[in-house]
Amino acid sequence: MSYIQVANLDFNDIKQSLKEYLRSNSDFTDYDFEGSTLSTLLDVLAYNTYYTAFNANMVVNEAFLQSATLRDNVVSLAKQIGYLPKSAVAPTALVSLSADFSSEQAIPETVKLPRGSQFLTTINGTTYSFITAKDYVASVDSNDNATFTEIQIKEGNYVLETFTYNAAIAQRFILRNANIDTSTLKITIRDTVGDTNAVEYRLADDIIGYDGTSNVFFLQEGEDERYEIIFGDGILGRKPQTNNYIEVSYITTNGADANSAKVFSYGAVLEDAVGNSNYSPIVTLTTVQASSGGEELEAIDSIKRNAPRFFNAQNRAVTADDYESIIRRIYPAVADIVCFGGEDASPPEYGKVKIVVKPSFAVALSQYTKNLITTELKKYSVVSVTPEIVDPSIIYVELDSRVYFNQSQTTLNESQLKAEVVNSLTSYRSTSDLEKFNGRFKYSRVVGIIDATDNSITSNETSIKLRKDFNPVLNTITQYEICYQNVIKSGCEESSVYSTGFIVADYPGDVVYLADDQKGNMYLYKIDPTTKDRFILNAQIGTVDYLKGEVMLNRLNIVKGTYSDERIELRALPKNKDIYALREAYLSLDLTSSVFLITKESLI
Repeated sequence: MSYIQVANLDFNDIKQSLKEYLRSNSDFTDYDFEGSTLSTLLDVLAYNTYYTAFNANMVVNEAFLQSATLRDNVVSLAKQIGYLPKSAVAPTALVSLSADFSSEQAIPETVKLPRGSQFLTTINGTTYSFITAKDYVASVDSNDNATFTEIQIKEGNYVLETFTYNAAIAQRFILRNANIDTSTLKITIRDTVGDTNAVEYRLADDIIGYDGTSNVFFLQEGEDERYEIIFGDGILGRKPQTNNYIEVSYITTNGADANSAKVFSYGAVLEDAVGNSNYSPIVTLTTVQASSGGEELEAIDSIKRNAPRFFNAQNRAVTADDYESIIRRIYPAVADIVCFGGEDASPPEYGKVKIVVKPSFAVALSQYTKNLITTELKKYSVVSVTPEIVDPSIIYVELDSRVYFNQSQTTLNESQLKAEVVNSLTSYRSTSDLEKFNGRFKYSRVVGIIDATDNSITSNETSIKLRKDFNPVLNTITQYEICYQNVIKSGCEESSVYSTGFIVADYPGDVVYLADDQKGNMYLYKIDPTTKDRFILNAQIGTVDYLKGEVMLNRLNIVKGTYSDERIELRALPKNKDIYALREAYLSLDLTSSVFLITKESLI
């Protein structure tokens, strides 16, 4: 007697196995399985088996971190190796505030900007609320002014939840709100509701160094993306007592939606030392740093990638992978990161680890953020190793594409086709080897994606340029090195390296430009407003190494850059169509600066 092939999981294979099994029985040797009622029964049996096998496979898949698909299961598996998925992160901005009390009848000696003070901003028509995460205190000077410098404000709203501890029941403390920035969690416990003395508890990242008297709590993600607070049991962490009154405050945030806010309005009140807020000072608000760092709740794919790495790091930073996993935990708003030892730098810097971070919504980290990350890293770093955060070297790839299409094959016009092309390239950019360190730009793939955007597109002629942006040191004679990491085209009739306009101290009345002479020299020139000819001001302002893709600029005293942020753009024509970026270089396809000309195909 033949046996059913239990390894077959497809519906048709299961049904065929059932038929073969029945045919092996003498009672069904000549039976017509296709046109009989038994065929329907076989369908039912096959479907039931198929569904059972499918569910069994899903159950097994959900038991392993790399194959699980449901968030609750992924979080639970990560919990087994001590990994807490990153919460949403509130965007943070820095502002300075000056308050003039000269018009007040009674002038206070000190004033306080209380925790939770509100600042408002608008991004793309949506209003967001930013609040202070702590109290700020300033003295009123002899001119009746109080100045607050670098006030840290976070986007979101404060929420307060209260619990009463009951040791007689199995009590769970699950926070009711999602999108919590767990870094803003503040927990205090009082003996009773009416008690004025409150003890603050702090989050424990591990179990080392704590005993039954430690005022700590633990945190884990529970069901429906909501967090659960766990208190000690009297052995590991202090255990609350019955009727203890627990207050939990935190910030809920919109995450990345509120990044890049630059203009804020003041919506708070200032208090004196006794809590009196009956003041109406003239307030001047200045933005020191636009909002950044906002992130959504850690995605499932990110948990799968980071949890094993964090487990391997074991809460210490020794290898490059250790630094990467820990920094992603400290600062979640990371697009990509690369770490390497100082001995691999040029020139070598022994005793250092170089950390290059590309944030999600900015070109580079602010100095304030760098300092915060460096301070946090000291908890994990080896004493003899100094971490150093450096800015990424971003290589922008720009396209100049003429796209031909057959008008009879589409109902779209030129502008609509252009939008479709840009959308196709945007999708490719997010899933390819672009937008990362050690990335690569594959010319043939990009050309193919443009052609495949719409059936009406017949061909395209696409060239590429490389761009490096640099922010000059203003009013200072400085040498600059710009590295493209790719061979620059040489032997051309025209320059293959050229810049946007800027102003130098030697020629303050002229807008000047940079270009190469195809002989290895960089020259400084201006453009005659009448003839549009180039007038060379300095024939050897620098050098070009075409093979290495390096530009050196010597003794430039720049007083004003091209744009409002003073940056200058320097473009180069690469020799090869495939572009590579190594180590600290971050490769980015800049579609905003690219040119797409949609042209009707002319038939001869």
